[in-house]
Amino acid sequence: MFLTLWNIHRFHADYAALDGFDPDTSPKGRVAPLDKWVLSRLQQIVLATTNQFEEWNFHKACRDIEDFIVNDVSNWYVRRSRRRLWDEGDSEDKLACQHTLHKILVTVSKLIAPVSPFMADIIHRNLEGSSVHLADWPVEGNIDSKLLESMELVRELAETGRKIRVDAERRQRLPCAEGWIVAGPDLSAFHEILADELNVERISLEEDLDRFQQIEVHPNRRTLGAKCRQDLPAVLQGITAGDSESMLASIDAGNLVIVGYEITSDDIELRRVEKTGFAAETIQSADGSSVSLVLDMQDTPQLLSKGLARDITRRVQAARKDLDLAIEDNITLEVWIMDAPELFNSDQEWITSETRASNAAFHIGEGNGESFEVDGATVWYSVTAA
Repeated sequence: MFLTLWNIHRFHADYAALDGFDPDTSPKGRVAPLDKWVLSRLQQIVLATTNQFEEWNFHKACRDIEDFIVNDVSNWYVRRSRRRLWDEGDSEDKLACQHTLHKILVTVSKLIAPVSPFMADIIHRNLEGSSVHLADWPVEGNIDSKLLESMELVRELAETGRKIRVDAERRQRLPCAEGWIVAGPDLSAFHEILADELNVERISLEEDLDRFQQIEVHPNRRTLGAKCRQDLPAVLQGITAGDSESMLASIDAGNLVIVGYEITSDDIELRRVEKTGFAAETIQSADGSSVSLVLDMQDTPQLLSKGLARDITRRVQAARKDLDLAIEDNITLEVWIMDAPELFNSDQEWITSETRASNAAFHIGEGNGESFEVDGATVWYSVTAA
């Protein structure tokens, strides 16, 4: 936990220094739903930690703080907020994020001071200019339970989306054209977050799951075994190879015959499956209702280009880290692509912007430098400090 907390502190401090952020004088900005959620979670932790410390349950308090720092702040809030801090100007969204991070770090430093006095004091002095051991103990504020439940569902849907991709053998960085949320509470305030997390171009609401599903006819081996006996393999083959819609119509009309045997509704099983090009999963929300997530699995040249751009960007960002470059440092980037889908100009520009490349060149064919393969394509790239 402590390394994660320190990294969050450095992340905030680096961007605050770049932007000249001052918690006392900088405007508060426009608080986003993501900010409201993490601040509400912070109040939960303040309340729980206070009660646990008063009951001498220090180990429980520390576990809750660790879970908050690692899973809620680092793995969700900071990861989902990085792009907000990349704006060159002082946008209201960026300012709200800075103030939120400052409040989280100051409050957590107070909560951990009894069990980690030195690190807590360093963080508090860096942010507030005074010792944490002279500061007042935090008092819990408003806790928005409905907001917390909504975000919990959003995070479950994000995890469900990753499972859908794994089951469909679709890599995480290859975008989907669209995703649909079927039933459940209104999550429209978090559609942008969820679309980015799921790597889909847009998220829509859908009331009818039948739009994405179809009925498949499967043989009922128990009843068919008693009816067909030695001819069972041929009957099973006939049902398996048949068109489900046509067989259902014939069964309803009473005239479905396979290898001389009349097939009735007792001889089949009906299963609902996703139509070709879609993949779905259903989960339970906090109120017990079912919520389904459906992803469009069909590819287009535009999606393949964006997927390749994301893979290239990830490798280049790792190379920036290996070079120990500062956030604001520029690079010179050269990329070679072979046996790959077309990388559109708009995605080349996106790579250039995301990696802070002051000079970037993209070539077709074998190249130099580091390389990687993805979906049969080979990519070489060279990164140097500008």
